[in-house]
Amino acid sequence: MIAILIFAVLLGFALLRMFKVEADIRVDAEQNMLWVMHQSESAARRLIETTMRAELGETDSDEVALRLDLLRSRFVLLQEGPQQRFMAEIGLQHRVTELHSVLQDVQPLPEVFTAQDARELRQTIAPFATFFSHAANQTMIQEWDELGGRLETARVQLRQIIVSMIGIMVTGTLLIIALFFVLRLSRQRNRMLRSERDFSSLLISSSGEGILAIDSTEKCTIWNAAMATMTGRTAIQAIGKELTDISGFFGVAQVCEAVSAALSGKTTNLALQAYFRDPHDPPLHVDLRISPMRNDKKIVGAIIFMHDASDRYAAQQKETETRERLELLVAERTQELDDALMRERSAADLYRNFAGMISHQFRTPLAVADSALQRLIRRGQRATTEETKERATRARDAIAGLTRLVESTLDSARLEAVPISAQRVECNLLELLDMVIERHQAAAPNTPIKVQQAAGFDPVAHFDPTHAEQVLENLLSNAVKYSPQKAAVTISLHHDTTQVHCDISNYGPTIEPDDRTYLFHANFRGSNSAKTSGTGLGLFIARSLARMQGGEVKLINVEPKVTFRFSLPRIEGDYYD
Repeated sequence: MIAILIFAVLLGFALLRMFKVEADIRVDAEQNMLWVMHQSESAARRLIETTMRAELGETDSDEVALRLDLLRSRFVLLQEGPQQRFMAEIGLQHRVTELHSVLQDVQPLPEVFTAQDARELRQTIAPFATFFSHAANQTMIQEWDELGGRLETARVQLRQIIVSMIGIMVTGTLLIIALFFVLRLSRQRNRMLRSERDFSSLLISSSGEGILAIDSTEKCTIWNAAMATMTGRTAIQAIGKELTDISGFFGVAQVCEAVSAALSGKTTNLALQAYFRDPHDPPLHVDLRISPMRNDKKIVGAIIFMHDASDRYAAQQKETETRERLELLVAERTQELDDALMRERSAADLYRNFAGMISHQFRTPLAVADSALQRLIRRGQRATTEETKERATRARDAIAGLTRLVESTLDSARLEAVPISAQRVECNLLELLDMVIERHQAAAPNTPIKVQQAAGFDPVAHFDPTHAEQVLENLLSNAVKYSPQKAAVTISLHHDTTQVHCDISNYGPTIEPDDRTYLFHANFRGSNSAKTSGTGLGLFIARSLARMQGGEVKLINVEPKVTFRFSLPRIEGDYYD
């Protein structure tokens, strides 16, 4: 490159010098000042000669005027362009200006041109001939000096051209030698390149990893044997075609994006991509590495390495299954521990809530026994034997019910601590309900309780009578407690094919929507119970005991009456434990 640069510089320099020599040697006619001076001197002398002839009467004023105009035109020529610059160079421009002024002052010739007029005109222009003769000498000297300088300069430039041509020849020789060695080196490198290409082809064809290459138009240019084995497509079927035509796998959005990124200069790795050789066979899981191919800095295509990672995928799947199984076992064990912790907490809550349960559950039977005994005390000796027996029997029944409630209360207090079961037998719900209503009527005589039975009602169901009695006690106790004074509590009995239903209703305060979600939670009391004493355990105990028997307690109506439904199964079967 340096030799070529020197060659170009020397050649350009020689050409410039040759143009310069040609320009210096060329003589332009417009710049031949010796000829101009000679013509001007000739015009001045002819005008003098014409005036002399006019003085002798041999010519008229028209010829004198013509000669005068010719002289003036010569002066105009000396006052313009290169002639003016040349006169300034030889120092005669000032004199030319003076003579031109003299010539301009000459008056136009009269119609009658006398000898005296001719004499005066000749005397006026006499210095012109002398000036032009002197100027011609100066011009000749100046032009010979300039010609000598140009010839000397041309000689120097010709020497420079000769030297440049010698340099060009030397540089050309060096270029020829350099090109010879470059050609020799190029042949050696081509042989090496062919050898490396053959080795690369052997390496690609024998590689256990699938290798394919594409050009900038995404057409396949390389497809090795491993790729043919994995995909089921031969090199003949793949080379020259677009990737999406070879296999739909290369049309997947993630793979397409990676190929586009490689053609933009970015390498992408994709792990465990599913490749379906046949829709009926399980897929291969392959790893892809997609990289750009460059020629210098230009991207000419992309190369894709595809590795069969099915074994690793199977190992990961097995590891995932093992991990999920372990997580399930840990979750089950954690649930067992959580249940044990909840039972432990419930056992601790047993003692904290026992007083509240006693207060809530025992209030009605104690009130019945107290009422019967107070009646006997007030009657004293006036009480008949039958009355005494009736009151005593009522008190004894209340105490017997209290005994049963002690057992059921302890069971209900242990509901969340230790799971217990219900002893379900075939019972008559109506008989149990009459006994509970009798106790509540004795304890709260001012609140009437009305029972309504649907036509054809069958009261027989399968339940634990002790637990069912406690559920009815709680629901009826709440209905009486929240019912306005002297407002009746209504109990409706009906059944369907699977359950017996007991709906207990009163005209108590409406239950707010926000309270209905937490109505059956332990220790919860709604906003409508602010002025009524209670522990918030009744509905919680009632639902828990009902579900133990395969039944249910739920709120079914809030307006115009608040209604809770107690349901029990009519036949034996699975139930909540």
